[in-house]
Amino acid sequence: MVVQYSHSDYFKSLLADTTLRSATTDTPIIIALGFQTTTGRPFLFQFEDRGGILPIHTVGASASGLIPSGHLGLHYVAEVGNGRASRSPITEEPVQNVVDDQNHKAFNLALFARPDAVRGLQVGFSAYRDLLAPVNQPRIGETIFAAHAVLVRSKFEWLNEALLVRHAPNGIPRIFNTPGFYTQVSKQFGSYRPYFRYQYVNASSAEPIFPDVGLRRGPSFGLRYDASETVAVKLQYDYTALRGQPAVNALALQVGFTF
Repeated sequence: MVVQYSHSDYFKSLLADTTLRSATTDTPIIIALGFQTTTGRPFLFQFEDRGGILPIHTVGASASGLIPSGHLGLHYVAEVGNGRASRSPITEEPVQNVVDDQNHKAFNLALFARPDAVRGLQVGFSAYRDLLAPVNQPRIGETIFAAHAVLVRSKFEWLNEALLVRHAPNGIPRIFNTPGFYTQVSKQFGSYRPYFRYQYVNASSAEPIFPDVGLRRGPSFGLRYDASETVAVKLQYDYTALRGQPAVNALALQVGFTF
């Protein structure tokens, strides 16, 4: 169920099961594979049920709108919701659809700008806060700081997003900080769009929520061919270096359809 109310460009509200609008507010990291330049999302933004480390989905309410700022084009987003259950074990339902397991709502605040002076540019940041309760562990305060700078035009895109996931277990002096980022650039030549992406995430092996993530970094090279307005063929090579494990080489071929 979705309930939406739009008072004006300065205030819009939404009550639904929706995608959290944080560092990725209105950028091209979207759900439908056919519309994505690459064969898949960056590791940082994988969905929760696929091992992703971020609370991509939330069930709750949000408010958004313009901030009077002239040519700067400022926007705000404020959200409150159930957040997500603790990631371990990830076989359980990670998105809390009915109730929050701690009766503690997550909240997210984001601010971004679309200046008139640079067509297609968007820059912004966000802060997210929740309380997690992993099995047989103390409660853990989760804070996520994120920032992005993207330039998207019809035949060129440059996406940059960085974040820091901070976990603070109650009663334990140690704080676990997990940094991550990706950069992606592509340019279209006729029906062909070559692209490059580099991504990085570095989680401690003692991380209480996602100890399996560790260090992951590496480049991706690919080529997208738009056979028609509704069919896209993508060929992508990924190299991923891991901490304490052999590197992973992957080659993917994907055919996407849009309707």
